Amino acid sequence: MSSRSLQPLPVGFHGDRHLLRLIDLLAARAHTFLETGSNVGSTLGYVARRFPALDCISCEPDPAAHAVAAEHACVRPGVALHRETSQELLRRLARDHVPSLAKPLLAWLDAHDHGFEWPLRDEVAFLTGRCARGFLLIDDFRVPHDPRFGWDSYDGRHCSFEYVRDSIAPDVHWRLYYPAYSEHTSPHHPLRG
Repeated sequence: MSSRSLQPLPVGFHGDRHLLRLIDLLAARAHTFLETGSNVGSTLGYVARRFPALDCISCEPDPAAHAVAAEHACVRPGVALHRETSQELLRRLARDHVPSLAKPLLAWLDAHDHGFEWPLRDEVAFLTGRCARGFLLIDDFRVPHDPRFGWDSYDGRHCSFEYVRDSIAPDVHWRLYYPAYSEHTSPHHPLRG
């Protein structure tokens, strides 16, 4: 990692103004913020500061990124950042945070495949099977009607609805939303699904 990549941004969620407005609406209806793959803590730090009533739980397995994220994001009680993979965090949630799963959850799934097993399908299966209600946002997701939005792919597997569809618990009522804008509002990143 370059030293530039280890600098947290002042805002999370890519700094996308439209996404930040959506987060404001959803966070007001949630009890816990869950993030997988916090990297250097830009999003976790943003949520911890902006929404002090939310409990925040995140993970980052990379030692250097975790150290930066802990310093940037663990700014108050109620913020927990674990140096572990997303799969390990899911086991921790099942063991130690069962009451949080019964309350409205805002999840930002952003764990990647860079040197670790890509956990997205496991995350979707766990959260849709264990959480009572909430909002599941998947970063770097393919927007099928607009290729201007970038998305992640690993070994020919695209971060897309087709990839996670059969991971959704069968008895869950859900709605799928994609961005309906094309305006680039982030000073930090190109459009990401």
